[in-house]
Amino acid sequence: MKLFKLIASRAGQVLFDDRVEADSPREAREQMKALLGLQSLTGVVYAITEIPIELIQSIVDAKLAEALQRVRSGQPPASMEQMIRPIASAAVREQLATLRTVQPDDPPAGPQRFDAFTPADQIIGSTTPKPRRKRVSVTTNGTLVDWKAVKRAYRRTGSIKQTAVQFELSINSVKARIRREGWTHE
Repeated sequence: MKLFKLIASRAGQVLFDDRVEADSPREAREQMKALLGLQSLTGVVYAITEIPIELIQSIVDAKLAEALQRVRSGQPPASMEQMIRPIASAAVREQLATLRTVQPDDPPAGPQRFDAFTPADQIIGSTTPKPRRKRVSVTTNGTLVDWKAVKRAYRRTGSIKQTAVQFELSINSVKARIRREGWTHE
C-alpha cells in the first residue's frame, strides 16, 4: 500500500482534499470517486500525488532523535512546528532558487510563442528570434518533394492532375498546397 494525496475541485469549489491509502493512483482515484459518491469524474479537476512514506518516516525519525537529544541535554524540546518550519522554508527557497532564472531588475519579457519542445533556457529571456526551419515534405514512398518545382509546373500547365502525376503526388496533396499558399496559374 502507498499513501496518495488527492485534491479535486469542480467549478472552483474544492470537493476533496485528503490522503488515501491505495496500491496505485488509479485505485486512489476510484476511492476518491466512491467517497464523493460520483459515477464519473467528468468536469472534476484533480491531482494525485504519491507521498513517499519512507522519506516522511526518515524525517520524523530524525526530528524525534533531535528532540530526544535536546531533552537529554536539558534544553526544552522545540515544538514540531519550530523544528520543521526552518527546514521546510530552506527546502522551498532552494527549489525556487533553481527555478528562478530572471533577475528582479530585468525588464519583463514580451509575449512569446509557446512551444512544448523548446528547452526552457531558450525561452526565458531570449530576445533573438529563432531562424525558421525549411519545410521539408516527404511522400509516402520516402522521397522529398520540391514544392517550388511543383508550383512552377502548376503555374505553367494550370493542371492539378498533370502536376500531381509529374511529381508522383496525390491530387489532394497538390490541391491542399494550392489552397494553402494561394497559387495561381498563368
